[in-house]
Amino acid sequence: AMPGGDRAAVLVQRARVLQQLRDLPGAAADLEQAVALAPADARAFADLGIVRSDLGDLPGAVAAFTRAVECDANNARAWNNLGNAQWQSGAIEASIGSFQRAVACDPGYALAWANLGSVLRSIDRRNDAESALTRALQLNPELPSALSALGTLNRDRGRIDEAIECYARAAKAAPQDALHCTHLARLLAERDDLAGARRVYVEATRRDPRMLRAWLGQHLLLPQTYEDGAHVDASRDAYAAGLSMLERGLPEVAADMRFEARLDSLRWSNFLLAYQGRDDRALQHRYGRMLAGILAPGAPVVPAARAPAQRIRIGFVSAFFRESTVGHYFLSWINELPRDAFEVYVYHLHGSDDPLVQRIRAAADVFRDCPRLMPSRVAQMIRADAPDVLVYPELGMDATTFVLGALRMARLQCAGWGHPVTTGHPAIDVFLSSDAMEPATADASYSERLVRLPGIGTRYAMPVAPADGTRAQFNLPQHRTLLLCPQSLFKVLPDDDALFARILAAAPDAALVMCNGRNTYVTDRHRQRLEGALRRAGVDPRDRVHWLPPLGHDDYLRANTVCDAMLDTTHWSGGNTSIDAIASGLPIVTLEGGFMRSRQSAAMLRIAGATELIAQSRDDYVTRALRLVRDPAWRAQMAAAIVEGRRRIFDDPLPVPALAQALQQLFADRS
Repeated sequence: AMPGGDRAAVLVQRARVLQQLRDLPGAAADLEQAVALAPADARAFADLGIVRSDLGDLPGAVAAFTRAVECDANNARAWNNLGNAQWQSGAIEASIGSFQRAVACDPGYALAWANLGSVLRSIDRRNDAESALTRALQLNPELPSALSALGTLNRDRGRIDEAIECYARAAKAAPQDALHCTHLARLLAERDDLAGARRVYVEATRRDPRMLRAWLGQHLLLPQTYEDGAHVDASRDAYAAGLSMLERGLPEVAADMRFEARLDSLRWSNFLLAYQGRDDRALQHRYGRMLAGILAPGAPVVPAARAPAQRIRIGFVSAFFRESTVGHYFLSWINELPRDAFEVYVYHLHGSDDPLVQRIRAAADVFRDCPRLMPSRVAQMIRADAPDVLVYPELGMDATTFVLGALRMARLQCAGWGHPVTTGHPAIDVFLSSDAMEPATADASYSERLVRLPGIGTRYAMPVAPADGTRAQFNLPQHRTLLLCPQSLFKVLPDDDALFARILAAAPDAALVMCNGRNTYVTDRHRQRLEGALRRAGVDPRDRVHWLPPLGHDDYLRANTVCDAMLDTTHWSGGNTSIDAIASGLPIVTLEGGFMRSRQSAAMLRIAGATELIAQSRDDYVTRALRLVRDPAWRAQMAAAIVEGRRRIFDDPLPVPALAQALQQLFADRS
């Protein structure tokens, strides 16, 4: 008989052959025997960890790599692989420690430095991440993973050109890898270079036809800035045509992929579609049905009902549980649900740990850190917790949560109005919205059952605007009437430019105050379009439009206090910006549209009792804005009405109990 050590060596060699033949279960079986025969063989445990990882068995991979480094504490590659498995499992701090051990064992190990930089970036330790990635590229200037991670870090910091250069180098350095192409294409699209983005997405599908996200990118790209109304129509038609092509071809492309690979490759968000201001139900429903069909084969079964319990286990899933609009909107949903009725689980998909995150962490019964994990891993964590109810506060803003919304992981699944447009997902049962913001006909706009919560739908603490703001602080003119439009530029459509131009043409002493975006390309395109509208209206853009840089929240509130009024956008009104304006006593002129997303400001003004600021038509919008400019006494009267009535908007005690009651009844109906 062959000695145990020799037999183990043969099994390891055969396992490596089986790996090359993609017989992963066979390779795993051989390696399990090998480590049983040679329990001190670090290399055998390391090989076993790789195979278990490839099979999707992350706990098994972590266990095998841990045994490898116990057998050989100086095995840098085993430490690196352990770090990867821990990172994918969500054990972030442990993974950082493992990557640090890897580079301590081998300071010239460029890949481990790159992995260390990537995981540090995932939890927003940007300076440390940049140091690690710089070290990796010093060791290997064309290491694709380091270049790609540095590209993402540059994107986080708004350095679009530097990010594009990094992604392009990564794509060139790894000519068979499609992932770097998708990163590059995404950045080109953010720069509104849609033709360039499509070309790169096509290259990604050439490299890997099963890169589903690249197929989505080829066919569903939308601009951030439209030239005119005809451009909106043409873009929407192109989107619909692309969706038709995907419906015909994408299921076949995905047919032979593992479920987890399909799920991870379908990360996409139709975020910009809703900003066209049209009825999106049909398009969203088609997209949702397509995803559901692609994901159905091999999907885990719908979780069985838990044994009856006193409390409903509810999970909240978001990448925006942090200092953000969504974080502030839905903080009370998490923190104030009655704990005698609900057991609250939170899945935090971002890497931040700011004060708002800490408040949510402290309030949750269970808080899961899932910083930028792949959808398949987040889904595993959710299924393991077996929630009765899942709530996604803003489906459509984040690609990971949007594809997770296509899965059935709880008996009752709800979307919130953080992204106020129907999800289209058959697996989302309920859309939780604000009664004050929805029109009477709103049910027809949703594929989900619409549930209207009182008031603005949440208990929102009133921001306190600092009283020490000055115009000089923001380089704003002292003697003009300042009209603030602080919206993200993708909310501002060409017909909004035309409204602003009409107002400035009729009010020579007024000036418009806009906010620069993080993306300088989109900002420049919007500036050019707005200046064209002003010139066509006979307005010289010089000294009539002032642009604010990105500001911290306190300084942004100060900017509100030094302006005279706010001009709302008409297709997607202010939400958090209107809350801040009202908290600052700033009058808002708004035009109430046909969908919830164009009625948020109007709802707040109606609750506050300042209905005279709600226009009935585009001409009426101009009339009311001009009155705010020309009639300081009326402007002061409107500001006083807002200050007096805003107490009815903020700290409203009714929405959260109504949410609790609705969820209890909805869950009972599905039991």
